[in-house]
Amino acid sequence: MARPAARQIVNAWRKAPKIVPTNSKKRIYNSLIKLLTAAVFQALFFSLIASHSPAAEMTQVQAGYGGIAGYQLPLWVNKESGISKKYGIELEPLLISGGALNMQALLANSIQISQNSASSAIQAALRGAPVALIAVLENRMPLQIISRPEIKTPQQLVGKKIGILRFGGSNDTGVQWALRAWKIDPRQVIMLQSGATNARMTALTLGQIDATILSYPEIYIARKRGMNVLADIGDFSAYPNTSLLLTRSFIEKQRALAKNLLRSQIEAIHYVRTNREGSIKILKKYLRVDDSESIDATYDFFSRRTEATPRPTLEGLKNILREMAAPQRNPSEFVDMSLLDEIEKEGFMQKFH
Repeated sequence: MARPAARQIVNAWRKAPKIVPTNSKKRIYNSLIKLLTAAVFQALFFSLIASHSPAAEMTQVQAGYGGIAGYQLPLWVNKESGISKKYGIELEPLLISGGALNMQALLANSIQISQNSASSAIQAALRGAPVALIAVLENRMPLQIISRPEIKTPQQLVGKKIGILRFGGSNDTGVQWALRAWKIDPRQVIMLQSGATNARMTALTLGQIDATILSYPEIYIARKRGMNVLADIGDFSAYPNTSLLLTRSFIEKQRALAKNLLRSQIEAIHYVRTNREGSIKILKKYLRVDDSESIDATYDFFSRRTEATPRPTLEGLKNILREMAAPQRNPSEFVDMSLLDEIEKEGFMQKFH
């Protein structure tokens, strides 16, 4: 539709008395007619451009994420590189500490998508929440168990304090896997809910805890401080970690938007895997770490582990259900791969291979 100014010009032209020019004034009259006609069409043209501008069609989407670590990079890239805008989305990443709080925000529609651990969605769904996992960025935990300098072997953890984010989360699961592999009874260690990553790093440095579970860049920083890496949790088994989570009603009622969100994240993944310089620049902004070597190490770690096609493994989903004492449940109950299936059939993925 035309702007009011353009509409006024058109109406004024229609209502204006029609002057019959004399021969001496005919050329001037014709020139004025051409100028007025050009002005009307110019006003109409710019009105149409404005009404169809990208800003007018952008859909605001709040995207929750659960912690500041390298595995959040695809979401940050999606925002900072402007990828989401190519799909008509104004993306607003929101830091909401912990998977459980993210699920609450998602169910309340305070956020429309969550980039969080797969276990968060499955745990919520087991309790009846209508949420679904639509993509997985990594199929192995990007976590390592880090101990104080004096603890050099797993067996030295017996009787010691291990700090995690919270009981029942992926931190807890990773530590339990390690203890089983080391043949240490969980009752032989003291598990403490010690807060978010920065709080656990401080507690480890001060000796308030003896070990914790971290990701990059904190792993690199801890090693520089003389801490020891006792295990890489990703070596034990498949376990989908960073995932994209939606409510089932959003998938049903906002399907076109849901597909565009997934397309934008897939393109962001490709950016991470192929654009080292740009990815490192974005990491520096969000991680707020001055040590350039730790930023480089963070990028190298996650760019290798991020899946080009973000599809979860069946083995990994079964592992999550087993840890949640629900091995009898079918993994397909907790995922919706229809969006990714459609995108692949449409040939979208071919441009990234």
